[in-house]
Amino acid sequence: MKIAVLTDSGSALTKESGKALGLYVVPLEVIDGTDSFRDGVDMTTQELYERLRLQHTPKTSMPLTSEIEDVLQEIKRNGYTHIIAVPLSSGLSGTYNTMRMCAEDLAIPMTIIENYTTCDLQCHDALLALACSKQNMEPEAIKAYVEDKVKESGTLILPNDIQHLKRGGRLTPLAAAAASLLKIKPILTIGPETKGKIDVYEKVRTEKKAQHVAVQAICDIMKNSEGDIYVIHSDCLDKATEIADIFQKECPLVKVHVNMICAVISAHTGLDCIAIQYIKK
Repeated sequence: MKIAVLTDSGSALTKESGKALGLYVVPLEVIDGTDSFRDGVDMTTQELYERLRLQHTPKTSMPLTSEIEDVLQEIKRNGYTHIIAVPLSSGLSGTYNTMRMCAEDLAIPMTIIENYTTCDLQCHDALLALACSKQNMEPEAIKAYVEDKVKESGTLILPNDIQHLKRGGRLTPLAAAAASLLKIKPILTIGPETKGKIDVYEKVRTEKKAQHVAVQAICDIMKNSEGDIYVIHSDCLDKATEIADIFQKECPLVKVHVNMICAVISAHTGLDCIAIQYIKK
């Protein structure tokens, strides 16, 4: 059996960067007014940030069916007999179901991993699946292994403008209600506990307090564990670097990474957002 691993641009990977890692990537869509762009193909993350600075309110959509079918056919032509798919959370997008339906239509065997997340953790899980495939693990064993690791992962989100997230319709009712409260800085979360939807973790009064609570919570989880912490940001590198430095000191066994929140996710978070993702080894 020859296994390919497929993900989407919610993983912060483009087709090219995914290919360099051995992954297949389908781009999600970014829609700004009457213009539609393939994430990472027709629009870069920096270009999305520029539109946000101009007060644009872009929306997103799952990959075109034709894009998914083209990639599936490419995988088939390259001699693969099974696909492990790691799409972004089904709580955020219909990509999970669309990949499944396209594979059924083309009669290509596919095993789908639900990772309840997006961005760098999604990429981490896809690479973990790829590593398992190289050890000749069977598809269902790969799925079980990765989904078991997912249980020891999570994300805390520190939005600068929660109204931006609310407009995108990706919040739970509780989180949307928190967005209406004045002088509240909600810390949001997404992961297995929320079934891949964005919910409220805690409500505080200031940005400084929100940052302290989020960092301390993840330090408590990871300080004695090996693993990875991803501090990702939508155009606020200085803030992300400051947080990463804390983790470097407090969690010596962990690899700390700083990256940008990809375009298709930043379209919902807005600018000046920090997300902290973690996963145990």
